[in-house]
Parts: sequence; C-alpha cells; structure tokens
Amino acid sequence: MVVEGDFSNSAFLEAFNTIGGEVAVEGLDMTAAQGDKVYFDYFSRLMEGRAKLNISDCPDLGPILFVVAAANYGGDFTGTKRLAIKESDRGRVMCEELGKFGVVTHMEEDSVFIEPGEIAVPKEELFGHNDHRIVMALSTLLTITGGSIEGVEAVKKSYPDYFECIKRLGIKLKLS
Repeated sequence: MVVEGDFSNSAFLEAFNTIGGEVAVEGLDMTAAQGDKVYFDYFSRLMEGRAKLNISDCPDLGPILFVVAAANYGGDFTGTKRLAIKESDRGRVMCEELGKFGVVTHMEEDSVFIEPGEIAVPKEELFGHNDHRIVMALSTLLTITGGSIEGVEAVKKSYPDYFECIKRLGIKLKLS
C-alpha cells in the first residue's frame, strides 16, 4: 500500500522557494484528489503580482498563502470565512501576527487583504496561537528577519519533525 504525499504540508516547505530558497519536494502525486495541490498555481500567481485568490476550498493553505503574499506583491483573498473555525481564527490571527512584521492587512467577514511592503524584524515575539499552520507559516517569514515564536510545539499536530526538516535545508534555528 502506498500513502500519497501531503500537499498541505508540502506547501510550507515549497513556500521557501517564494522567498529565495531552493527546495524540492518529492513524492507528490499530481493526479491526487487533494484540493491543497492548488498551492502550485496560487504561489505562481502571487509571485507574478498582486493576485486575487479564492481559498474557500483550501482553507488550510490560508496562513502560508498570506505569508507568500506579504513577502511578495500582496494579495486579495476571498472565501476566508472558514478560517475562523480552525485551530485558531486563522484570518484574524495572521493579520495580527503579520502586523508585527510591519505588514499592513485588512480583514472583512469573508476576505483578507495583504498589502505589499517591506518585511521588518518583528518588534515583539510572535505567538503561535496553538495552531500548527500558524507556527509553520510564521517560521517561513522568520527565516528572512529572525525572531521568535511562542508555542512552536503546535507543529506536533500535523508535522512533528517540521523543524528538523527545515534544519536539513540549512536553516539555522534554536528551539527552546
């Protein structure tokens, strides 16, 4: 029996490619029915310019898509209402945490807007909100700026060796 690769988690590794990294993820079946494989298209669109993306069918990608938008040309996201019923209120939480990097965001009932701009070193510690996808998304930006996240143990929910994987990519980090 073969278990197909997980597009949801691979998006967090491939996001490093959108900020100057060179990561190759293997073992993904492009014929798989996983909705989160849309990240390939969405990352490309965010790298080309300010994209308008509907994430109603892929809410688990919301945090990493917001990060890619923030690190590039910004983005307009619709279909974000479901983000409120995940491990945290992911739309609100990501807007709050991105603000610590100096990123300007705006949130409406079913939309999140990320403005383009410079990513600054966070002026205060980031908070993982007990949400694995928030922690992984924020850690991507921290590879640009440095900084810390309280509550990194949340990654154990879906990707227990996430930090070991990114260490193997050559990313220096200190876990306390």
